[in-house]
Amino acid sequence: MAAKKRFAFVDGLSGMFLPKQRVATKAGETLLTDSNVNHVSTEIEKSIRILSEGSGKVILVVDQLDLLLAAGGDQISASGLGDMLLGLREV
Repeated sequence: MAAKKRFAFVDGLSGMFLPKQRVATKAGETLLTDSNVNHVSTEIEKSIRILSEGSGKVILVVDQLDLLLAAGGDQISASGLGDMLLGLREV
C-alpha cells in the first residue's frame, strides 16, 4: 500500500526513544528524531502531501498523543500540540 501512496507511517517512538540502531526506513515510513512540535508537524505534513497526490483523500490517525506530550518535556505544550493538529487539518 505504501508503494501505491495509499499508506504512510510516521514512527515517533523508535527514532526518539530507542538507541540509534535503525537508520534505514521502509517505503512509506518516516522516522521522527526530534520531539519538537515544528519537526513533528513538518514530517507529518510531508507524508500528507505525498499521500494526497496519490488518492486525494487522506485520513490521519494519531496514536499516543499523551506519550508525545509527556515525553516532549519543555519542547511540547498541550496548546502547541492542539495548534499542530488543527494546522494539519488545513494541509
